[in-house]
Amino acid sequence: MFGKDIYWYGVQAISLLETGKLHSPDHSPVFYIVALFLKIFGIQDHSLFLFQILTSVWLLISIILSRWILLQKEFKFTFVFPSFVVLLLGFLYPKQSWALGFLILSIAFYSSLSFSSSSFWTNRILWGATVLLFLLAFWFHPMVGVLGIGIWILSQISIKFYPIIFLLSLSLPFFLPHDPNGRFYNDTEIFPLTAAYGIAGFGILWDWGYLLFGKSDEKFTQIRKAIAFFGFMLLLPIFHFADIQYRILLSLVLVAQVFVVWNRIQILIWTLGTSFWIFTLFTSPHLFRYPYDLMWIPGESMASVPNNGLLVAHHGFCEYYHFQFRKDCLSWEPDTKAISELPKGTEIYRAVYGIRYENLLASKDEKNLPIFSFVQPLGEYQLVLEKDWQRYRLWLEKRNSKLLSIAKSWKNPYRQRPDFMKRKQNYGI
Repeated sequence: MFGKDIYWYGVQAISLLETGKLHSPDHSPVFYIVALFLKIFGIQDHSLFLFQILTSVWLLISIILSRWILLQKEFKFTFVFPSFVVLLLGFLYPKQSWALGFLILSIAFYSSLSFSSSSFWTNRILWGATVLLFLLAFWFHPMVGVLGIGIWILSQISIKFYPIIFLLSLSLPFFLPHDPNGRFYNDTEIFPLTAAYGIAGFGILWDWGYLLFGKSDEKFTQIRKAIAFFGFMLLLPIFHFADIQYRILLSLVLVAQVFVVWNRIQILIWTLGTSFWIFTLFTSPHLFRYPYDLMWIPGESMASVPNNGLLVAHHGFCEYYHFQFRKDCLSWEPDTKAISELPKGTEIYRAVYGIRYENLLASKDEKNLPIFSFVQPLGEYQLVLEKDWQRYRLWLEKRNSKLLSIAKSWKNPYRQRPDFMKRKQNYGI
């Protein structure tokens, strides 16, 4: 399976099928589509894979239709040439992808109005389609709707004001909070270009470059330059890149595909870009998926522990474990809510990742007593009690151990759920 969130979609869909409610509140209808696939094809990995394929096909169809609407020409084979980003979004970010499909269709209808010589009623229909498709995009993923509004605003501003907007945006990081408890916070530790390369390899840098310098038909110059300028501002370390700016970047790369002018040079650009993506996919598959094939045996053993009321594990394993074994899992440090919901007579366990069994077993406190009362080796993972893990982490901090960087990383969740996630669980927004 490719995708780092795909099993979360499965967890949400199973909850819909079994209880009629989402496991975590969310207004997007995309989970109902996943639930339909699970109902038809069964609750299995294969069903999720088919959903990912459908999502990619939806994006491709949206791009083809948008190109046809904008160019107002007979259908051409070049309309079908997709960017690799279609597959990347379809498999890694399905919810965002469904919304983007509606957004690019909305942009296509809106852009066609500027050069359409149709009748009054035809224009009304085009306006109606534009608004309806935008509302659908907003419904499937509100942030995609906000992105669409941002593109529209920039396209209405004269290009001569872009340098002023860029200079003003330089000061934006100073006004954003640094607290990761909020959804939007400033993170200037990693430069965006470096972060993008670390997340997706050279392919995303190539597509970013085309986003900035690619050309379109003259009648779409204004909106194409607005999209390019939007992409240029992403070079600034404004938000947390992986959480916010990277997803915006992928969205802009996809939207820019609608305005591509196909010729020999463009086909060369497409071929090189696709080659870079395929090279990264085969040489660094961990960028696009977790090693799910190694998770079944440890997951099955953890699920079979009688008093395991809640498992704490890293993102990816947690969703896989929940989907495959129907057991509660948390990819954050347990908070008051999680502890209060713990079934009576059960314990919180943790799947430790990246620290060897021997290291855990040999750790002793100031009284020379073992820190861990229970350690079960399970391949790449070690199962321990959460309360023992908390003591162990404090012990590492006191010793300033090199293992602390692993104990306080994505491999071993050490932060509680941020406020924006708690708000979403309570109110769905």
